[in-house]
Amino acid sequence: MFETLLGELMGLMLLSPIVLAAPITIYWLFNQDPRKAKPLAYLAVIGLGVSAIIATYIEIAFPWMNIAYNMPWMIIPTPSGSFTIYVSFIVNFLSRNMGLLTAWLAFIIGVYSLDYLADDYRLGWFWFFYNLFAASMLLMVYANDLLFMFIGWEGLGFSSWALIGHWYKDDDELSYVGRFGERLILNKPAWTTPSYAAYRAIATIRFGDMPMLGAIAAIGILGGSLILTPVNGVSAINWPHVISVLGVGGTVALLLAFMLGPYTKSAQVPFNDWLLTAMTGPTSVSALLHSATMVAAGVYIFMRLTESLYMAGALTSAGVEIVYLTTVYIGLLTALLGALFATMIDERKVILAGSTMSSLGFMMGVTALTPFIPQTLTVGMYVVPLAVLVAFSYLIIHALAKATLFLVSGHLIHVTHTRFNMGDWEFGKRMKAAFYAALAAAISLGGVPPLAGYWIHAAMDEVATETVSVVGYGAYILMLLASLAYVAFLSRFVSLNFIKGERPHTHEEHGKYPLMVAAYIITGTAALASLAIPFVLQPAIFISAGVDPIVIAVGIVLWIIFIIALIKPRVGNLGLITRIFERRYYIQTFMDVVLAGFGLALTLAAFYIYKGFDILFNFLIPDAFNALSRYIRSIQRGYLRTYLEMLLVTLAIAILVILIIIALLM
Repeated sequence: MFETLLGELMGLMLLSPIVLAAPITIYWLFNQDPRKAKPLAYLAVIGLGVSAIIATYIEIAFPWMNIAYNMPWMIIPTPSGSFTIYVSFIVNFLSRNMGLLTAWLAFIIGVYSLDYLADDYRLGWFWFFYNLFAASMLLMVYANDLLFMFIGWEGLGFSSWALIGHWYKDDDELSYVGRFGERLILNKPAWTTPSYAAYRAIATIRFGDMPMLGAIAAIGILGGSLILTPVNGVSAINWPHVISVLGVGGTVALLLAFMLGPYTKSAQVPFNDWLLTAMTGPTSVSALLHSATMVAAGVYIFMRLTESLYMAGALTSAGVEIVYLTTVYIGLLTALLGALFATMIDERKVILAGSTMSSLGFMMGVTALTPFIPQTLTVGMYVVPLAVLVAFSYLIIHALAKATLFLVSGHLIHVTHTRFNMGDWEFGKRMKAAFYAALAAAISLGGVPPLAGYWIHAAMDEVATETVSVVGYGAYILMLLASLAYVAFLSRFVSLNFIKGERPHTHEEHGKYPLMVAAYIITGTAALASLAIPFVLQPAIFISAGVDPIVIAVGIVLWIIFIIALIKPRVGNLGLITRIFERRYYIQTFMDVVLAGFGLALTLAAFYIYKGFDILFNFLIPDAFNALSRYIRSIQRGYLRTYLEMLLVTLAIAILVILIIIALLM
């Protein structure tokens, strides 16, 4: 029953947002009037609401066991039989909860957008790609076939390009990232415009997507299937066979090629800079992109891959462990660099982007510890690796808190007309709802006791400690340092916008945007309520980790750092260090100057080589043969004397050449 119903529900869930966004898209082609288009915008949000209701029904009505819908899509003949690609959906522990989170955040942020983009000059474009973005993420979340999942993955990339570059005219400095007028080396601009940010995002993501697609093809050929989780008798990927055929080196190459997709889309170092410049898009896009869709997609796929390898008994093979150990340190280094960056920057949304980069590093690094800690947990009828459960719990609270902070940030930009931190205590008292939501999100996510972040950070520390003998102390140290910096910049964000910042030069009425206020009050309250999540899932694990004396001491230190950062949110100019942070570690400089220059040099070299071959084969060689032909024709006169003269000259030249060669050899 549930298997058949799942297919129908998925069709309705994925099509509703797109179909109901079509009217405003079509209307906008002929009449760009925001006032008249507003009812059609509500229709687009209703489509998102339908998806949220269906996700809720699946969460409540479906039993806590693996349930899948599989319909053959493409059957490819092979020498040994056939290979089937499925339209495949699954409800398992990860997909049911991720789907619920994604659908509701997309709906709430959509409601927020009704106010935030009420007078926008591109409403038809926005609502079509926003709803496509949400539908693509839901497709990727519930898909069980890797190729089918990849379709949703590519939909995310395409939609993100359209939304990050939404204000493509580049005519409003308020949508830029970086200080307008400042320059990098070689006179390159330090700021980024919406159109260029969109290009940087899609170019970086494509760099990872192509190897990932090749890896999916190799997995299908060697593994005999692209199904991640075996349900209803449909065979899944034969990971042991893939690993035995490829060996250690081949397995490492295959998994790294696959992981380039998650590395780039989830902004792991050194592919993180596109995420920071993606703040040129509308804030509602940033809120969805940074909470439960685009950037979380890479981590989510990594979690699904980890589950698939675990169920196949292949997670502890040598090649897999090498890739996972590499990912541990990539992830936790990303967490530290993102947190440090966010402590120095002064743009509201870019601070939050740095925090997202840091959080994604935590999720990626903790998930990658799975092969080195064999413990699993049972939730309902699901068997979930401990590290995956902890990382996924962090993903949930991060999504709720980060959506709140971005929504608050967008409201602040609207009322202060600046994208930089600005707001004193008087401003905070006038913006009570925004102040409450920002503070609720910050303390929930910051890891301070006794809120949700504390218990989940405690479990993350426990996982890292349990694996020290294998992965070393480096992972634990990186995690601890990143946690200390993380709570500092969250407190700094609250203080500079509501307590200790500059008084805004302009200030609109707080109640002018009721839907915006309602949206972030809901998500901020949900972030506080997420305290229940660790205790609903596996209370024993989180409580035992949280009552450890060392963890309690760290929690007290985090509270001290939080309070100090509230009182003194600004750090003095540290010279070179400050410039390095403000320039985002010069990664944009490296890409725009060094890599672009190297690419230009390669392009010029290829061009001149091409021109050289073109001249050689189209001009020099034909001209030489023409000249030789004319010469030969000129000596063909029919006289024996002429031929004898030519023969003697040729023999004389040949003898002379031979004598020269002999002389040189002697």
